[in-house]
Amino acid sequence: MRLPVLALLAVAMLLLGTGPARATTEVVVWHAMNGTAGDEFTALVNRFNEEQKAVHVTLQYKGDAKATVEAAVAALQTPNAPELVQVQDEVTERLIGLPGAVRPIYEILPLAKSPDFNFLIPSSVTFMKDAKGRLYGFPYRASVPVLLYNRDAYVKAGLDPDKPPRTWRDLQSQLLALRENIQDLQCPYTTSEMSWIHVENLATWHGESFASKNNGLEGPGAVLTFNDLLHVRHVALLESWVKSSLFKYFGHEREGDVHFASGECATLTTGSDALGEILASAKFKVGVAPMPFYEEGAHQPANTLVNGSAFWAIGGKKPDQYKAVAEFLAYLATPVAAAQWTQETGSLPLTTAALRASVNSTGYERAPGMAGVMELASLSGGPAARGVRLPNFDKVRDAVDAELEQVWSGQKPAKEALDDAVREGDLAMHTVTPKPKPEAKPSGAKSPKKAT
Repeated sequence: MRLPVLALLAVAMLLLGTGPARATTEVVVWHAMNGTAGDEFTALVNRFNEEQKAVHVTLQYKGDAKATVEAAVAALQTPNAPELVQVQDEVTERLIGLPGAVRPIYEILPLAKSPDFNFLIPSSVTFMKDAKGRLYGFPYRASVPVLLYNRDAYVKAGLDPDKPPRTWRDLQSQLLALRENIQDLQCPYTTSEMSWIHVENLATWHGESFASKNNGLEGPGAVLTFNDLLHVRHVALLESWVKSSLFKYFGHEREGDVHFASGECATLTTGSDALGEILASAKFKVGVAPMPFYEEGAHQPANTLVNGSAFWAIGGKKPDQYKAVAEFLAYLATPVAAAQWTQETGSLPLTTAALRASVNSTGYERAPGMAGVMELASLSGGPAARGVRLPNFDKVRDAVDAELEQVWSGQKPAKEALDDAVREGDLAMHTVTPKPKPEAKPSGAKSPKKAT
């Protein structure tokens, strides 16, 4: 039986590999990751692009978190808008508050039909869910507060590096030992992420909210409540550490990370996602422990707030673009890619498979204690640990940071500073931007007739 000429040509093209190529769909991702996290994310994207040809991901670094979200807002309804944009949690409302700005992730993930999406760790994705438990953003650089400590300095001070402090009082005892036994140590303790760790997570770690209506998750109209006894005592303790040269303050963002990584400071509270950058530059062994707690406030700590950023899908794209987005997110959720990401950066594992792979591998040998922190962080927390949804939340944090700086500089006592931070934060949350007034009509101008 002789095949038709066209059929023979089709077979020949298949054998020669010259058949019609499947079109490649481009996914543009705007992000704010630099340093170790940026390098690792770029490597994962390059691997994704190499392993398949149906989707090609193009990365564009847009600066810090605020610059990235502002660029995304400005690009809405233009051909330049990306398919995905990384947005930090505290500025999320600037994007999602705009009608049609985003397409919910829970509508996109089914397009990939990936089994890995069935094993997302609840604590790692809770802060990106709505009141109905639906996933609106795709958490990727999620972080929990941790205590990092210089194991070499602990040995030098006669402390057991395998016994990090459980409570803030334990930490004070160890700071005293570090200061007394290491002659040239000028900074026993420092911190980064001031408001997030010492206000928001202090409350959540002890099973409390720092704002009413469950940190704003139960609806609008929440007010701040962190000028309570727990916070006043804690800030007063840190104030005493400043006066006794146990605590050295460098800034309210990530400035403390640099001074710890250089060996200047012996202990540091920061986000777990800082670990990758610190390990890349530290010349000493780094130990990791959960955030300390107060025994009088909680016999066992509850859970900490997950913070960080997520990928948001921009609205108004075509179906094939959303399918391509789903395929890329499915790759990020695969056990190998997800485990590599969490081990190299300190971000929370996204899936149970990534958690098992990380804990059971040698990935955390450089940071003893990290596996235990990740297992603890993967446990479902109480209602106060679900997350935060407060308007102008970044400005609330600015108010907290400014007032705490007044305490560290000796200009205000703890109670006064926290009272002022609550007042300023409440004003920031409930400030309504006035609508622009309509332009005045020229004298004698008639109103246009309505179309009939």
